[in-house]
Amino acid sequence: MANHEIIREALDAAGSHFISVTFIKKDGSQRQAVLNPRHYGEVKGTGHVTQDPNIFRFMDAKLNAWRSFDARRVTSIKVNGQITTLSQEV
Repeated sequence: MANHEIIREALDAAGSHFISVTFIKKDGSQRQAVLNPRHYGEVKGTGHVTQDPNIFRFMDAKLNAWRSFDARRVTSIKVNGQITTLSQEV
């Protein structure tokens, strides 16, 4: 199963529980983001919808700002205390 499918299933299964996603940014640094699964998807008013299923747009709960990550760069996802380690696909 591809990373983007695993992440979507985790978001759907999490309900209203926060999720922690650890991924490698384009510059090579590691980033951890906390998001509410109810606050992910396309940002209305941006003018375009991403066609890439690997790109997740979300509201960062700590920064209170919209961000995005590439599922192929995700190293782990934590949902309800359970950590799932993913292999990078990039």
